[in-house]
Amino acid sequence: MICIQSIIPMRLLLSLFNIALDILFPQVCVGCKKNGTPLCEKCLDAIPVARAPEYAFISSILDYRSPAIRKLIWQFKYKNARRVAKCFGEKLYEDIIAGLGEDLFISKKETFLLVPIPLHKKRLRERGYNQSELLAREIQKYDTEEILELSPKALVRTRATNAQAKKEKRLARFENLRGAFAADPKLVHRRNIILIDDVTTTGATLAEARKVLLKAGARSVKAWTVAH
Repeated sequence: MICIQSIIPMRLLLSLFNIALDILFPQVCVGCKKNGTPLCEKCLDAIPVARAPEYAFISSILDYRSPAIRKLIWQFKYKNARRVAKCFGEKLYEDIIAGLGEDLFISKKETFLLVPIPLHKKRLRERGYNQSELLAREIQKYDTEEILELSPKALVRTRATNAQAKKEKRLARFENLRGAFAADPKLVHRRNIILIDDVTTTGATLAEARKVLLKAGARSVKAWTVAH
């Protein structure tokens, strides 16, 4: 007997499964229950903007305290709701371009490296996708001027880390992430980098990734997330 999984890659099977789910169970907006989208434009516009993260190099666009955002991010990370990425691509791209400001003119002959925060290979196998990479790919779709260059292999997760509990003390969060990333110097040396993630709380994950990238020779590192 031939095993179907040995012929069809797991990610393709998941994609086909998602298409079937969309047909059988159409997605509805988490805010107003409108059919066809995880978050409609009206409800997206109604979500408060994010508070300023603690680190100046991090920018976030939406307030994680919003019930709609909390529910959507949870579905995105743990319920295979990959279409959620499409809700934020344009808004993140616009905020990135606005946030880069004069840097766009200073580096007009160079692209900015778009680097998603990676998952450890074990968690990637379990989940089937990296939500940060999905966000980065959606952002790039709006980059008609080719300012951004996607580089998902520039940063890797070298070891699995415990889930970051909200009640966890700040120092413990940083210790949990120490040595969790490695950067490829050949890809990041002298490059201006934009990190992408779904949520930031204390900023520990992004701060550790930034430290590793700068040590590997990156010229500058900024970060954008959907929520804070």
